[in-house]
Amino acid sequence: MISFLKLIRIQNLLIIAFTQYMVHWCIVIASHGKDFALNNLLFFLLSLSTVMIAAAGYIINDYFDVRIDKVNKPERMVIDKGVKRRVAIGAHTVINILAISIAFVVSWAAGAWKFVFIFAIAATGLWLYSTTFKRKFLIGNIVIALFTALVPLIVGLYDLKHFEPLQSFRKDLVLSLILQLSFFAFITTLLREIIKDIEDMEGDREYGCKTMPIVLGVKSTKLIVIALSLATMTCLAYIQWIMAHNFEFYKWHFYYFLVALQVPFVFLIWKTWKAQSKKEFRFAGNTAKFIMLMGICYLFIYAHALHSASYGYI
Repeated sequence: MISFLKLIRIQNLLIIAFTQYMVHWCIVIASHGKDFALNNLLFFLLSLSTVMIAAAGYIINDYFDVRIDKVNKPERMVIDKGVKRRVAIGAHTVINILAISIAFVVSWAAGAWKFVFIFAIAATGLWLYSTTFKRKFLIGNIVIALFTALVPLIVGLYDLKHFEPLQSFRKDLVLSLILQLSFFAFITTLLREIIKDIEDMEGDREYGCKTMPIVLGVKSTKLIVIALSLATMTCLAYIQWIMAHNFEFYKWHFYYFLVALQVPFVFLIWKTWKAQSKKEFRFAGNTAKFIMLMGICYLFIYAHALHSASYGYI
């Protein structure tokens, strides 16, 4: 059981569920109330199907990466040690079928049955990532970053589709914030995936992968990570500049961006540039994951500000 939980990356699945519930409660419901969102049961099923698709993706990734993982991370391998290959491929198939079936039920109830194809495309895309895309220059990184960005976005699509009479400008406000969060998830995931490629260079090179550090070299890849980080920090600084124009209302937002996002980005840049060993690159990659988590936690402050404004506390 423990081996299977390691295989499906239970800690990452919990982050996925946490992200979706944060978007559901702190953006959609905090902005418009429960009547404008899926009910608790349907939303649980939506999040469950998302988590199951991700779990199946982790399984199939490890299934096709057995030889590479024997070089890159033999101590963390699960398939052929704790979980047999036939069990892994069987679990992948069953979990995907159940996930898409659940997604169809939720899509039908939300009045948007065609949305189920999002889950089918995600399941197919994760298979292709494991077999082909991850071995290509940049394509695999972008695919995973896009699917990560879809995690919060899909909540807005289902919640707002569920209640069609919601005025379009109010939908736009909610979707705008969700899109910003999705873009932040995309960038931080892209950074983490590129750093992971540096960490896994040895096995990737041995089995013919054409990842960024193999094609461009470690130093150039580090510079790309730093450039993307600086660009993201600039975008965050622009948002903080807007906050500064109404500092009393956005005071805690401003400081949260500074302490929980900007400072960790500086640390990420420093750790990435200094990193030499696998352990150091793994730490830098986990720093990128931490920054993404802090971006999600910002929604607590956003929801509190809406609540306080509604009751005249601000």
